[in-house]
Amino acid sequence: MDIAQIYAKYAKDLNFDDLPQEVVDHSKKLILDIMGNDIGGYEWMDSGPSIVNGIREINRGNSGSTVIATGESMAPEWASFANASMAHSLDYDNHHAKGVIHAGGSVVNCALAAAEENNSNGKELITSVVIGYEIACRLAMALGPHSSHEMGFHPTGTCSTFSGSAIIGRSRKMSEEEIVNAMGLNGSQAAGSMQYVVNGAWNKRTHPGINTHSSFIAATLAQSGFIGAAEVFEGKQGFLQGYALRPIPENATKTLGHSYETLENAIKPFPLCRYNHQTLDLVLDYQREYNVETSKISSILIHMPTYGVQLCGSPIELKRNPKSPVDAQFSGCFAAALALTQEKADMQTFTNILNTGMSSEFKRLLSITDIQQADDLDAIHPEFWPGRVTLTIDGEDVELYGKHMRGERERPMSIEEVQEKFRDLSPNHDESKRKEVFEVINNLENATIDDLLSPLRK
Repeated sequence: MDIAQIYAKYAKDLNFDDLPQEVVDHSKKLILDIMGNDIGGYEWMDSGPSIVNGIREINRGNSGSTVIATGESMAPEWASFANASMAHSLDYDNHHAKGVIHAGGSVVNCALAAAEENNSNGKELITSVVIGYEIACRLAMALGPHSSHEMGFHPTGTCSTFSGSAIIGRSRKMSEEEIVNAMGLNGSQAAGSMQYVVNGAWNKRTHPGINTHSSFIAATLAQSGFIGAAEVFEGKQGFLQGYALRPIPENATKTLGHSYETLENAIKPFPLCRYNHQTLDLVLDYQREYNVETSKISSILIHMPTYGVQLCGSPIELKRNPKSPVDAQFSGCFAAALALTQEKADMQTFTNILNTGMSSEFKRLLSITDIQQADDLDAIHPEFWPGRVTLTIDGEDVELYGKHMRGERERPMSIEEVQEKFRDLSPNHDESKRKEVFEVINNLENATIDDLLSPLRK
């Protein structure tokens, strides 16, 4: 069987009862995390309302699935577009380190929309979410670490196009052949240009939404008899060859059905680029313990893996002078100054700094921060996402090093911490409604999709 056939069979055959309890429990946290990000991307970012307003015009009153942030109903393909776009807007959505992909915005929102469309129960929703993560994350690993980024493609915007059609195929009880044909068409839909980095454009935020929408189109056409490309992944002109410099095709199916990449998806505790999290973790812990007077700090040196430097440390003058929320999210200098001056880095704190303006001391800390690549960090990345921060305090160097970040499998966030993150992201939602959602999530395998979403619907 080729890769698409293996994926289609996996999507059809996986049963909820096959899932280890650890996978079920983590899947619930991933679902809640993405639902919070759906709301947060609308509440906290200027792009959120423009996304919903634009899609509302295109949708033209069709219904079927819920827009999590507003409670309105749209056609499944458009509701998932809106939700998934907003889920990635804050760069706060869960992240798979080995694949360097934010799969959750697409996977969870595609599964939610498909579940509503087909009136699924909680067990089916969880199973669909696992199917989506397992396929999307393995495809990202098959592209080879960073080798798709280097070609100008964003795996978050490409890989989940295929997993989405598997999710929809499962929910609609499509045949394996139909799912394979849908994935064949997905090969002509995967996009995700990295050109957005030039001006901090909003394109990146829509990548998960574009691919969930594409997944619904492909699945629907396949159900109508559409024939998609054969060997869409491993073919000479297929996805892996066209979107990666150094593809590793065996990673696409390696251990599928025997281990769970779902468990490797880390929930982000901070609303900044994941490459900044090690800096935040290290400096926050240090500052909370020692409460250093920041005026005593004369230099800050941050070491990151190469790709982290490219995203969050170069050009250094831009990173020392962020002009927008996106600039700040992708600035290691901003992360260090935030941790040192605020001793916390939640959404409210992050936004307040941007809205009220950076203090003179904050700006001074930005100016004395440098970010450099380190060979020892590259040697273990992306299997691990290590980092090192050296603070020069009163002329003496204090070196901080971390290998595992909070939110990863080795340092997981509790369900209570994910609930608190949900609260932070949904400032305008009623607490009683939040608690209803939390109660359903905690017992999702014995609930329905209506139980989960009814507190958030209009």
